[in-house]
Amino acid sequence: MENLEASIPSLVYLQRGAFSKISKVVEKINSQNAIILTDQVVLEILKERIEKLGFEKIIVTEANLLEARKIEAMLSYSEVDAIVGIGGGKVLDVSKVVASELNVPFISVPTTASHDGIASPVASFKEQGRPISISAKAPIAVVADIDIIEKCPKRLIHSGFGDLISNITAVKDWKLSRDLTGESYNEVIASIATIPAYLMLNKAKDNLSLKEDLETLLRGLIMSGVAISMAGSSRPASGAEHKFSHAIDYLGYGFGTHGEQVGIGTIIFEFMYENHYGDGDWRAIKEAMKKVGAPTKLSEIGLSKDQAISALLQAKMIRRRRFTILEALNPSKEEFERILRETELI
Repeated sequence: MENLEASIPSLVYLQRGAFSKISKVVEKINSQNAIILTDQVVLEILKERIEKLGFEKIIVTEANLLEARKIEAMLSYSEVDAIVGIGGGKVLDVSKVVASELNVPFISVPTTASHDGIASPVASFKEQGRPISISAKAPIAVVADIDIIEKCPKRLIHSGFGDLISNITAVKDWKLSRDLTGESYNEVIASIATIPAYLMLNKAKDNLSLKEDLETLLRGLIMSGVAISMAGSSRPASGAEHKFSHAIDYLGYGFGTHGEQVGIGTIIFEFMYENHYGDGDWRAIKEAMKKVGAPTKLSEIGLSKDQAISALLQAKMIRRRRFTILEALNPSKEEFERILRETELI
C-alpha cells in the first residue's frame, strides 16, 4: 500500500564536485552535531576531504545489524543530531539503521552506484549468511559526487545498472498481482520506478558509454529509492528477479553482486513475460547488459546450470506474500532449464 506521507530526499546534489555541498546540507537541516559514518577504505581514499568537514567520525568495521546496534548504543547518550553516511551500500545501510534508531536525519553520500539503497528506506544485511531487509530511515538528502563515483570499480557500476533495470520486471510482477490477486497498485509510483530504467536501457541500446551516463544511472537509482518510499515497501523495485537473487544468497551459490544477480534474473523473467503474456523484450535487456559490461552468463557470476535451477525453484519459497510470475506460472525444473538454454545464459 502506498505511503502518502513518504519520506523522500528534500535535497539532492548529483554533480561533479558535489562532496563540497555536504557542509551546506548539514547547515540547511540545522544540524549542530553531525557525525560521519564511513569505512576504512573510503576514509583512506577521501581522508583529506572528510577531515576538512570537521565532523566527528566513526569507522564502520562490519556490514551487519550488530554493528549498527553497537554504533547506536555508542551514540545514544550523545548530542548527535544528524548522521552522514559516506561510502558504499553497506555503510549507507548501517547509517540508515543508526539514524532511524536515534530518530535523526540521515544524509546519504554514496561512493558507488551499485544499487538503489542510495535513497531507499530499506537496509539490507546478511545475518548468518542469509539476507535480511529492515525498514529504516530514508535520507533527507543525497550528495552524489560524480568525480568520486566514477572512480569506483566498474563492476559496482554494472551492478547498479542491473539493479535499476530489474525494476522493469518488478513492476510487471506488481501489475500481475493487481490483476490476479487484487493487490493495490499505483501507476504513478510504478512509473517513477520504470521510466529511469527504460531510459537507461535505451541509452545502453544506443551503445552509449556507461561512464558518460553515470549521472542518468544515479538519478535512476535515487528515483527507485523514492518509489520504494512512496509505495511503503520495495514492491516497485523487487519482484521475482529479487527472489531469485535472495535464493542464490540463501543457498550460498556463486560470487555475484546483488545487482549482477538481479540482472540475470531480469533476463529470465522478462523471457517468461514475453513468452507467456506477450509483454517484454528479453533480448534487448540482455544486449544492453552486454554493452555496459554486466554479466550475461551464469558462469560469469559463478553459477552452474543446476545451481541456477535450484535457486529458481527455491525462489518460490521466499517472500511468499509477494505474488510474482513465479507464483502465477509455477515453472517446473524442466521449464527453467529450457529458459536458461533459450536465453543462452548457459
